[in-house]
Amino acid sequence: MIGPAVAGRGTELVRARAHLAQAGGVTLVGAAGVGKTHLARALVDGRAEWIVATRAAAAIPFGAFARYLDDPGPHGAWPGPHALPAVIMRRLLGLLAGVASAVVVDDAHLLDDGSAALVHELAREPSLRLVLVLRAGEPVPGGLDRLRPVIHLDALDPPGVGRLAAGIIGGPLDPAATAALHRLSGGNALACAELVRSALADATLRRDPDGRWRWAEGQRRGGVTRVLIERLAGATRAEREVLQLVALAEPADADAVAAVTDPALVESMCERGWLHASHAGDQLTLPHPLYGEVLLDGATPVTLRRLRRSLADRLTGPGHLLRRVILRLDAADTAPDEELLAGADEALSRLDGPLAERLARAVTADSPRRAELLARALLLRQRWDEAEQVLAAAVMAYPGRPELIGARVSNLVRGLRRDDLAIAFLERERPDPFVAVQLAVLRRQYAAAVDACAADPLLADLDLAGPAGYAIHQLAGAYYQLGMVAEGLALLRHHDRAGMPAEVLLSLRFGMIGSLLAAGRPDEAAALADALIGWGESARWPVASCLGTAAAGAVRAYRGDYPGAARLLRSARDAAPGVPPGVRHWLACQLAMAEAALGRIDAAFSVLRAATDIRESGSMPYVAVDERRAGAFVHACAGAPASADLLDLFEDQAGCAAYAVAVEIALLLARTDDPGRAAALLDRLPALAGVYAAHAAFVRALAAGSAAELVAVSDSYAEVGALGLAAEAADHAARGHDPASRKSTAAAARRRDRLLAGGVTALPWGPQSAPSGLSPREREVAALAAEGLSNPEIATRLVLSVRTVENHLHSSYAKLGVTGRAQLRAALGWGRSGG
Repeated sequence: MIGPAVAGRGTELVRARAHLAQAGGVTLVGAAGVGKTHLARALVDGRAEWIVATRAAAAIPFGAFARYLDDPGPHGAWPGPHALPAVIMRRLLGLLAGVASAVVVDDAHLLDDGSAALVHELAREPSLRLVLVLRAGEPVPGGLDRLRPVIHLDALDPPGVGRLAAGIIGGPLDPAATAALHRLSGGNALACAELVRSALADATLRRDPDGRWRWAEGQRRGGVTRVLIERLAGATRAEREVLQLVALAEPADADAVAAVTDPALVESMCERGWLHASHAGDQLTLPHPLYGEVLLDGATPVTLRRLRRSLADRLTGPGHLLRRVILRLDAADTAPDEELLAGADEALSRLDGPLAERLARAVTADSPRRAELLARALLLRQRWDEAEQVLAAAVMAYPGRPELIGARVSNLVRGLRRDDLAIAFLERERPDPFVAVQLAVLRRQYAAAVDACAADPLLADLDLAGPAGYAIHQLAGAYYQLGMVAEGLALLRHHDRAGMPAEVLLSLRFGMIGSLLAAGRPDEAAALADALIGWGESARWPVASCLGTAAAGAVRAYRGDYPGAARLLRSARDAAPGVPPGVRHWLACQLAMAEAALGRIDAAFSVLRAATDIRESGSMPYVAVDERRAGAFVHACAGAPASADLLDLFEDQAGCAAYAVAVEIALLLARTDDPGRAAALLDRLPALAGVYAAHAAFVRALAAGSAAELVAVSDSYAEVGALGLAAEAADHAARGHDPASRKSTAAAARRRDRLLAGGVTALPWGPQSAPSGLSPREREVAALAAEGLSNPEIATRLVLSVRTVENHLHSSYAKLGVTGRAQLRAALGWGRSGG
């Protein structure tokens, strides 16, 4: 049975029901007033959780889902952006359990970004049917119009208008009245319904003795807005103010509206259809968004200010905090500073930088808290210079405040890329453990950083819930460099808790992924990377998604899956404009190595040049290590091991106690050129745990040439999921010539072949990869020539005579079948494409 509200939409209703049954949902699109909402109500037959997006709600992050966040949690602490979507989903699904299996999102084009992301989460719930209602011609957030099959609702034709009117009045219109109604309404269902209701009310629509309804007068005004204005003209002043109150805070708190006006009047207007109440009766909405536009456009600024003030006075409690302070500011009033500060903090927890900045700037009294919140809002919006102005003034006014010191250091290093200014600033501060840790890390004195907090290795005695949490990331980096993997993980996990700002939590979890890989736990690292991607998607935070994707690429590289690593790292690079420059540099270095591992040498060098540009655009000397390591890896893949640079880099890292990086450098030297020299370097370092123990064993096994040791190394790598290195160690064991190890070398060969068949990438520097029988030295010289170095430059790099370089080049040309430098890149396979 089709009700009067959807009479004339029978065909669309049948199609929509089919989509609901087969695809789990449908999207209804049409102009304002064509009957989308009525069709949605008929579609779910009243058994659905109804979410209404409004312009007022869009001013607040997750505003359309506000009723699922009416309780901020223990001690008034709002969940952070990583938890908000999960909290809302849990409460929403709890309401739906056993009651309804459908969710309708009305006027979804008005959703804020956070609410739009939650709708994507709802779309992934297989048990839910999802109905979206969108106004045609409006921008749609988050690609919501692509979530479910779309049905476009056009204007009603004259027969449809006649059926709609007949459903309302209980009888047929005569043909002339039907034609007039279609002309006046333009086929718009809302205009048609309002015209009929207003005509019934003033008796200009009457039933003839033959049962047909006719107009009693020939002229009525048409158009949706005109019809609504005409209908609202019949409302009393008190009724109009009730409607305006709801329009200002839709969905509006019913108790607050009733307290401002008259409870009996509010109930009467709900009964007469002027207002719609939620199932619990605690929230009020208008019958259609166009009512709000007409009501607010027609109100004077003085009236709206009075109504905003009255409503703000009645909206009490933490659940209404943001709405309350926004109403006060919109009324050109002042809100209490404590409420503005709490509101700015809540806005930041919802990743709304513009709102947080507005509220923080509205605070009248200067304080460390105001400066911190304003700086965080500016940092979230990547306005580094303005944040520095705020923080520089704040640390002068409030010396010794860890939250301000940490925020300024973080902005100087990550935003402005001025390590030198950060060091100079910290040198002027009081040398407590908090300052000492940050200063030592920036100076690359990692042992000193750990010593500075020896009495409190987790920094548990410091309140690091604010921007000062950047110091945790720095100390974790020191633990990593010293090879203290377990200590670094313990630190990061200790501080990963509620109350930390989103940007600090993101930094901690990104660092935790690297620590998990260093500990040989790639499955946990992969799960955490996926969680970062999900957090970014659900909170509409591209930086989190980018870092999660980059970290997932690093996990793939760790496992030896370089095609997968390159694909993810390229995706992260393309989404990285909002990511701090230091992270973009790290990402470029990772991508350069992945491209080189796939034999795409030209692409690898191109990415390395991009990394150099990022580094040289600011004072970031600490990132040069990553760039030099990546460059050595790329050169090795190109057949030109950069042994001299690796030796120099080892001395640099060992000198500042960066033992983990020093082990990785020795490993690369052993794999690509000189295992004996690499083993001698390791003798100068302390023994490290985690995957570094396997690295050291691989270096020594390569130096000894022992098949048995290499098999054991392959086993160790396989246990910690480093399958690329496991295959490489097995390959070296399989190529051993010791008759006593024949059985183990055969097993190693089988493991190598199995891993390669399973997707592990064979790196270009293996003996089997040398093209046309080039000797190692010939390949090295040819690679440097292909890179663009002149003969004298190659001679200087390799400590050879120019004549020797010329001889190697001529020999390489003959073996490769080329006649000169221009053909070397193709002959060496550098132009290989990747997917």
